[in-house]
Order: sequence, then structure tokens, then C-alpha cells
Amino acid sequence: MMALTVLQVCEIAARCMEHLCNHNWHGYTQAGGTPGRWGDGEGDCVVTVYGKDYKLAQGDRDCSSAVISIYKAVLGIPINATYTGNMKAGFLATGLFEWHPAGSGYQPVRGDICLNEKNHTAMYLGNGKLGEFSIAENGGIYGTTGDQTGKESQIRAYYDYPWDGFLHYTGGKGASGILPQKPVSGKEKPPYPKYRVYTKEGGWLEWMQGLVCQDGCGDNYAGVRGHLIRNVQIKNLGAKGWFRLTMKKQGLLGKNQQNKDLSDYVIGVTIYYDTPTPEATGYYEAKYRVSPKRKSYLKWEYDDKDGGAGDGKNGIDRLQLTLQIVKA
Repeated sequence: MMALTVLQVCEIAARCMEHLCNHNWHGYTQAGGTPGRWGDGEGDCVVTVYGKDYKLAQGDRDCSSAVISIYKAVLGIPINATYTGNMKAGFLATGLFEWHPAGSGYQPVRGDICLNEKNHTAMYLGNGKLGEFSIAENGGIYGTTGDQTGKESQIRAYYDYPWDGFLHYTGGKGASGILPQKPVSGKEKPPYPKYRVYTKEGGWLEWMQGLVCQDGCGDNYAGVRGHLIRNVQIKNLGAKGWFRLTMKKQGLLGKNQQNKDLSDYVIGVTIYYDTPTPEATGYYEAKYRVSPKRKSYLKWEYDDKDGGAGDGKNGIDRLQLTLQIVKA
């Protein structure tokens, strides 16, 4: 198993919370049993981060089971916590977290757990946002499986519940191959690129940000298996960032140039990310890959270091794009 840094573990946890909040399979309930607050028992959702799959049970959660199940999945260890009242003790008992009381001057960072021990918990996602499970569709604590309103689980502006404090992952002595490293306290993540693709069959498809579908579709890629990608749009690459498409008939297009001939299709893409504020976030690079039509993904590419993604001859049907930290 690849060793992960503290920042990477926090990033994985945050991506898992973003999935739970964006996917309408996951609503709110405090019901015990199955289906209940730990899922519906019918399968798993898979969230892929840094090339590894993390499995989260399909179905509903409440505020605490969401956060607890995420860190269990990410760390691969038992955590002796079941509700907000024993979360602080359970997480600290792993030796992998530290507690920052409210009023201590600590500022939460992406992946931190915001905790009110009596009533509520959420996860801080960075950039002034948090993810939480709050209430069932009927205004109570039990409801129909799935997010019926789009607000049972949600990403919203950060607020003070008030929180008693924050649980921050530090790595401790290490677990499940995770390296203990000093976190970069207070560092935010840069804005992740947004991207979407155009197909003949579906037109412009959903916007993706990182490996998360922005309309809750649950996919971790842009595209449809078997449908050739004919155009690509990418935002948030930074002031000097760019992308270039290689088309089957037209060849290599210019930087940030979209395809105007929709009878043609994409056989390759190169992406370069320019970190907007490296002094605040550290330096990041684009990490991306594509799959030729109805085939497996090709290898991950990083910025423009190896000529981009694609085999140079076959049309592609799926694109994944995220960021990887280069230097903190």
C-alpha cells in the first residue's frame, strides 16, 4: 500500500464527504438497523482518490455516522465511536488525531471534523465550506431512503454551530501504511479544475470538479463509456494554465482552443495547471488520464511532462482530472 501524507489523508476524507453530500442516494436518517444510518446494505459507492478505491455504503447517514464511516474507510482501522457524544474520545483513542478546542485560535483545515459533542458534527471542506447531514425530508429524523430535497446532506457555507472544537488528523504513529508527517497547519487547497465534455449523443455533459460530479450523478469521470468525446471545456487551471486537444482529423489544436468541427473527435489531451497562490497552498500539478473508447484507462499523466494523455490513434470516451501536490 502506498504511504500517504497527512494532507493526502485529509484530502481523501474531504472527497468522500463531497461524494456523500453531492449524491442523491445519501439522505438523512437516525434509524438503526438496515437500511438505516450506516447505509442500506445493498452495496457500496466507490470514491477513487490518488488511484485507490474507497468504499462507502450506499444509503442514508446521520451527521455522526457520515463522518465516522468516512474515516473508517479512509484509514482502514476500527474507530470506537458511534455518535457525537463519543466521537472525541473514539477518534483520540486511535492516536491519529488531535483536539483543538473552540476559542483556542485554531483555524480548521480541509478534512477536519467540526464537533458539538451534544448535538451535531460536520466536516470542514476548505474555502469557507463544510459538508453535513442535517435533517430528513419531512423535517424529522426518519425519512425515505435517499436525499429527497437536496438538503438532507449538503455542502454549505461554514458556520459556528457552536462547535466545541475540531478533530484534526495528524497521523500519530501511523496506521495502515499512512506515514506520520507534520501537517501544513492552516493551508488551504487551491481551486480544483472544473471540466466537462461534449458527445454527439448527449451534448455537453455534467460539470466535474476533481473526481466529483457537480450535479450529484455519482460518476468520477467526465464522459459516457462508448460515446466519443468531441469537445472539452476546462476552467480553474490558473493564470498561466492551459489545455490542448489532439483531434483525429485536425491534429493538435492551440492552447485552450475548443473543437469547432463536431464531426471530429478527441484522441488526446494535455493539461497544465498553474497554482494561483502557491505561498498559501503549496504547489500543485494537474493529474489526469483518459480511456480509449470502451477500453481501460491509460496511465496517469502529470501536467505536460510526458506529452499528455491518449494513445495517439483511438478516440477517447472518458476523462479524469484532479490535482496532486508537488511541494507544500
